Amino acid sequence: MSFEVRKLTPHVGAEIVGLDLAKPYDRETADALRAAFREHHLLLVRQKDLAAEDQVRFGRIFGDIVIRGKYKVQPQEALTQYVSNSRTDGILGDGEIEFHQDHTFYEHPLKAIILYGIEIPPSGSATKFRNASVMLGRLPKDLRQRAERVKVLHLYNYEGDYTRWQDPAKAPADSPRAWQPLVWTEPETGRKALWVIRVSVVGFEGVPYEEGKALIDELWDYAAGMDDLTYVHRWQPGDLVIWNNLMLQHAREPFTAGERRTLRRTPIV
Repeated sequence: MSFEVRKLTPHVGAEIVGLDLAKPYDRETADALRAAFREHHLLLVRQKDLAAEDQVRFGRIFGDIVIRGKYKVQPQEALTQYVSNSRTDGILGDGEIEFHQDHTFYEHPLKAIILYGIEIPPSGSATKFRNASVMLGRLPKDLRQRAERVKVLHLYNYEGDYTRWQDPAKAPADSPRAWQPLVWTEPETGRKALWVIRVSVVGFEGVPYEEGKALIDELWDYAAGMDDLTYVHRWQPGDLVIWNNLMLQHAREPFTAGERRTLRRTPIV
C-alpha cells in the first residue's frame, strides 16, 4: 500500500494521503509509517466514519495500547476512550488545557496518542502541538544548563480539575506521581526534549522549590516566543492525528461552552 507524505510545518507534522485506514497494512507500509512518524513526530490522516477497531489496528503499528488510570471505559471498547462532553463515558470534556505531555505523572509517560474527530463544535476546535526538541536547542546555554540539572515531581488528581495546577494538598494519597527530568532523552535516538509543564509539577530535585518554580516560569516564558515551532490543528470530523507524546507538547484551545465535542482517544505506551 503506497501513500504520499505532505509536510504540514517545518518542525511539526505531516499529512498522509492515499492511505486507507480500514484496510490491513503490509510490513512495507507499516515500516514507512513508522519512519514518517520518527521524522515528523505527528501524522494526520483524514478518513470519515472510521471504526474504533481500525483506529486500534493503526495504533498497534506504533506500540502497545493500554488504558491506565481511573477513567472508565466501556467493556466493548477497552482499547479506546472518548474525550467528550456529550457522552456519558466521556473524559476531559471541557475547558482550555495549556501545553503539556500526557502521563508524565507515571514513570513511563505515553509514547504516542491518537485522537479521531467525531463531533466537532460548530464554532471550531483546535489542538496546538509544539516541538519540544527544537525548543530545547534554542535555549540560551546558561538556561539550558540550569534545566539539565533539575528533576521535577509530576502529580495528577483524577478527581480534581485537570485544567488547573494539581494541588498536592487536595489530591488523594493514591494519586499517581513520578519524578521526571526537565530535559528528557529519547533512549532509541538520543534526541533530547524540554519537558516544561506547569499544570502537574509539584516538587523539585536539584533546586529549592521557589527557585525551581521560577525556573519553570522562565522556561515557559522563553518557549512562548517560539510560535514557529507550533502546528495548530483545526479539527474536522474524520481527522485522525497521532503524535509523539515524548517529543511534542500539546495544548487544547478553548471552544464555545455547550457545543458538543467528541474525539476518540487511543493511548500508546
